[in-house]
Amino acid sequence: MIDIELKKIKEIESTYGSAFYIFNESEFVDNYIELESAFRNVYPKYNICYSYKTNYTPAICKCVKKLGGYAEVVSDMEYELAEKIGYSADKIVYNGPFKGDRLKYHLLNGGINNIDNIEEALFVCNLKRQYSDKKISTGIRVNFDVDAGYVSRFGIDINRFRELVELLKENRIIIDGLHCHISRARNIEAWRCRTETILNLIRDNELDGLKYISFGSGMYGHMDEELKKQFPNNIPTYDNYAECVLGRIADYYSNKIDSPVVFTEPGTTLVSKYVDFVGRIIGVKVIRGEEFVVLNCSFHNLGETCQMKNLPIRIYKDLNDENDSLFLNNANLVGYTCLEQDVLYKGYHGEINVGDYILFGNVGGYSIVDKPPFIQPNYPVVSVNGSNVELIKRKETFSDIFSTYVF
Repeated sequence: MIDIELKKIKEIESTYGSAFYIFNESEFVDNYIELESAFRNVYPKYNICYSYKTNYTPAICKCVKKLGGYAEVVSDMEYELAEKIGYSADKIVYNGPFKGDRLKYHLLNGGINNIDNIEEALFVCNLKRQYSDKKISTGIRVNFDVDAGYVSRFGIDINRFRELVELLKENRIIIDGLHCHISRARNIEAWRCRTETILNLIRDNELDGLKYISFGSGMYGHMDEELKKQFPNNIPTYDNYAECVLGRIADYYSNKIDSPVVFTEPGTTLVSKYVDFVGRIIGVKVIRGEEFVVLNCSFHNLGETCQMKNLPIRIYKDLNDENDSLFLNNANLVGYTCLEQDVLYKGYHGEINVGDYILFGNVGGYSIVDKPPFIQPNYPVVSVNGSNVELIKRKETFSDIFSTYVF
């Protein structure tokens, strides 16, 4: 969580209201450089492709571009954002099961693409027939078992991989990359499985001329101690991932004429710890022995992690409040929505009072971008760097929500 004083919180509140996100740019940059350095130390031809779907706040995406990272997008909306920020097609990775109309432009202009399904492959082949004089290349997203405990719905089943390779080659499509991303499989063994399987596919299908290999994401990043202790022991470090994956890639290509660029596509790994959310307590009540603390925000504001783990929190007492604090033994911190599942934190134990501020850490992933227009518009985002506070997303309004409706 960001190191911020109550005085600064009140200063931000006076301008932007009592609920807001804070982006910690300097620590985000440090984390980016640490991840990049760990991987390049093992395999210099490595690049980060930042996952826009995780948090497409333009100021964050521009920060990534300034650091030399690529844009990883999964929709025309995100593609347009990458272009607006200044990316050319060759620095945009287009993934996902439902690509839009920009895919045609992307393929015809040397963009990086990973086929997700057979229908998309047929589209690429048809495009080549229409533009027979154009060089069209694409990568393939491969789906295989990494012992994640479920069957992923994304990519091409490994059992149909050779069939797809033959189809693309028959239609003079250049296969320039392989991609694999399996969510919720962050352990080293899962990453080792990704690496060995991809290398086997390259060897067995004579694909040594690939321009890139993308391993998606799903790495543990840095976490505050309160969150980290809720995960298994021996969480891998960036160095662990780098040695497991890129050490093996370096060995495989050590005796070959050329080697591919290796991508990872981190989202939460890069950004989650470096966005916090500040809300304020508006009520405390006890119902049949159960304690509830009501805030002026909702679980939608905090992202999916708060539904699985307790986020790290910090309480700021309202020093102007003369009321005695309440001591709660097992309270749920809950939001403003009319949903029973709107629980922000379970089992709070300690002093608290109406008017106190609560800072929630690790909310950078799937929060701002995933917050629906449900009951309340979303809150503003500020970037805090030392004493400097900069607005990077204003508070949403009634007009923002209802501008698309017909009255």
